[in-house]
Amino acid sequence: MGGLIRRRRRRYRGPAADRQTAGSVCVVIPALNEERHLPDTVDAIAAQTLSPRQVIVADGGSTDRTTAIALARQCRVVRGGLPGAGRNNGARKARGSWLLFLDADVVVPPAALEEAVAVAEAGGLDALSCWFVPDSAGWRVRLLHWVSAGYFWLSTRLRWPHSIGGFILVRREVHEAVGGFDESVVVAEDQDYARRISRVGRYAFVRSPRVVISTRRFRSDGFLRASARWVGIELHRILLGEVRRPLFRYFNGAPEQPGDAHG
Repeated sequence: MGGLIRRRRRRYRGPAADRQTAGSVCVVIPALNEERHLPDTVDAIAAQTLSPRQVIVADGGSTDRTTAIALARQCRVVRGGLPGAGRNNGARKARGSWLLFLDADVVVPPAALEEAVAVAEAGGLDALSCWFVPDSAGWRVRLLHWVSAGYFWLSTRLRWPHSIGGFILVRREVHEAVGGFDESVVVAEDQDYARRISRVGRYAFVRSPRVVISTRRFRSDGFLRASARWVGIELHRILLGEVRRPLFRYFNGAPEQPGDAHG
């Protein structure tokens, strides 16, 4: 992962015996042609102060080394598709009482899992998502993400729940109670998921931990076009409901462009 993240990589080889283990948490990562980003995501899991019970990669038919990378790091690989379908397939194979859905291009700080579980259990939460920062030094991109994260936090408190698919921690029984992710929603399925979860359990968008998300869409599409797409999707959801037709080019698998995001 480029931008602000420059850390020594540790290969994920299963929960370490000398670290506390979150035996009730399973990490599920949907992926499609993510050989460039998946190592950083999975290796960040290896650096957690609280190790998950298992890591599942739901592969959507990658033609690169995504599957090989996952297997080399002792992840279980299952069939994927669009992110919603991949997350659901991974959840079906998961063991444990908590599910943590990550994106394949997200890097989590070392104490993220421990902190998220502690926040959820202390607050009696059934699910949570968290604040996010971009892997870019561009001021426009950083400002947009700060405003977006603030909007997600405020709108959730005002009962219009938001999440980032890059980090959703949820109790297994709640995931099952809502039927998982709605696979008919083709974009922003994570937002729909948070909204439905909030109807059956306690959900929060928390300010900490904070995860680093990729800005490759801004590099490939440009700042204005990528920003307009974000706004267009949200307006569609508010005015017309969830997006169930391919009106917006789906984000997953967006090509990587060299350099920092513009702005």
